[in-house]
Amino acid sequence: MSLILIPLLCTAYLLGSIPTGIWVGRFKGIDVRRHGSGNVGATNVARVVGKLPGLMVLLVDVAKGLIPVTFLGEGHESLRILFGMAAVAGHIWNPFLQFQGGKGVATSLGVLLGLDPRVGLGTLLIWLGVVLITRYVSVASVVAALAAPFLMTFLGLPTLWILGGIGISLAVIARHRPNLLRLLHGQEHRFGPKALI
Repeated sequence: MSLILIPLLCTAYLLGSIPTGIWVGRFKGIDVRRHGSGNVGATNVARVVGKLPGLMVLLVDVAKGLIPVTFLGEGHESLRILFGMAAVAGHIWNPFLQFQGGKGVATSLGVLLGLDPRVGLGTLLIWLGVVLITRYVSVASVVAALAAPFLMTFLGLPTLWILGGIGISLAVIARHRPNLLRLLHGQEHRFGPKALI
């Protein structure tokens, strides 16, 4: 395994770096980096291009995390988290976009679903609950990222997976720093017409 580990990690990184949002936006004649929040993820694509294109980006971005963990890591349970981390890194630090990619939320969800569906679905439910209450996608993403390692620990997943989950969570939260600053200044975009609180 050691001889092919680096090529497999590179493959996972390149899968994660597929610029889905850019491609979908260009198909509609729009560079999503120049509109809305400027992010290449599903939320901004949905806001700028439309809900269906946004859903397409979401599903592909989830697959970018799910596929490396499920297929590249098959038979090597302890290393699966490494492929997931590589995929998320490819999405966040995208070599095709001058290493300025998305925020890694959907790809991280794919990683969690691939590692243990209970963690993935639990994190997704937390994300949905926070979005419904606050209408802030960024807040929901940060809360879900914080919750993921705790869910992994509670379910007794391997220590290496938990450590990798912490690393992914920190990367996702760090990518949301501009959103959190806008939130503090009352300038963050809300999802939908109004919030419940």
